Amino acid sequence: MRDESFMNLHPSSLCPHPFVFCALLFAMASGRILKFDRTPVARLVSCAATFASAALFFDYLSRGTKEIEPLPIIGLLLLFFGTLAAAAMQYGDHIYVSDDGVLYENRLLSLFGKHGRWMRWEDVVEVREIKRKVLILLSADGRRVLVDAILGYPIARNEILRRAPHAIVSGTLARDDA
Repeated sequence: MRDESFMNLHPSSLCPHPFVFCALLFAMASGRILKFDRTPVARLVSCAATFASAALFFDYLSRGTKEIEPLPIIGLLLLFFGTLAAAAMQYGDHIYVSDDGVLYENRLLSLFGKHGRWMRWEDVVEVREIKRKVLILLSADGRRVLVDAILGYPIARNEILRRAPHAIVSGTLARDDA
């Protein structure tokens, strides 16, 4: 028999976006895999940083050819490519939660052969929360999965705690239980 206690939760207590709650509730009830993406704010900040670094680069170029030196232009190019890579990483991040376990995957990293591995629920030995914003899942074999800055964090948090009741709870979660 499937545990359906999550259906008694009110959407506003879990997520400020009701349409996200409805989609995830449907996914949970049908036994599908839940997929969590980065928040739009995190994605916008990474795009803004990329545009700002490009603006700095072009501002430096606009000062004239007499004032351009190789070291500052190399630094500005590195800044731009670094922020561009960070933005691409933000858009590629996904966290999956299923009945079997949890998976962090980045589409950009998978293009380079770095695929994520599922962490099974029975392998999770500790769930640590930091400042009600970050969950760290630790497995028996030393692997870690970081759950942070995702849309629907309260839903992911509740699902992880529900599916790994045997794990040691520490950090902010331990203070909540006391």
